[in-house]
Amino acid sequence: MVRREKSNYVIQSVSHALDVLEQFNGNVDEIGVTELSKRLKLHKNNVFRLLATLEARGYIEQNKLSENYRLGLRCLQLGQTFIHQMGLLLQSRAILQDLSKATKESAYVAIRKGNAVIPLDFVEPNRTVRVVSFLGTVLPAHCTAAGKVHLVFELEGAAGQNLQSAGTRSSAVSLPRTSMRLPCRSAITPARLLALWRSSAPDTA
Repeated sequence: MVRREKSNYVIQSVSHALDVLEQFNGNVDEIGVTELSKRLKLHKNNVFRLLATLEARGYIEQNKLSENYRLGLRCLQLGQTFIHQMGLLLQSRAILQDLSKATKESAYVAIRKGNAVIPLDFVEPNRTVRVVSFLGTVLPAHCTAAGKVHLVFELEGAAGQNLQSAGTRSSAVSLPRTSMRLPCRSAITPARLLALWRSSAPDTA
């Protein structure tokens, strides 16, 4: 028996419902039926029925004043469930706390997804000025500290391809107040990255 591609089993109505949810990507807080209809190229009646179904399940809620729609609490609950199921976060929490305490800076853990990184958890230092990570936000790997570390620890060729596809130069990875060439994987260690950062930081003593 020949196996069919999983894409052949896609249920169109479910796919459209997920398309609706994915329109709330952080660029806007609320979206109306007309705007969703234009974006998804679906009839307004179909969009309304999708929204009504999602609203009944708690994934979407309507602002009674503007009559626009926004994500519901069920999305948050589902996201939190995903986070708690990841053993990585349970193991990393203590490390983040120690790192934040030692550096007096914000520390966060992120996963790699394609050419982007997604922060999953962070710890803030006890200070007035802090750098806050927006959990769950998709960020370009080449523009974030965590993304640069991911790229450095890849094979040189793969890292170069990822940087090029992201529209950046593949020859250097920027660190705070300095830059370093991408060497072979075996030449880079976390200790060396930290030493490079410390050597470039001004002496505050």
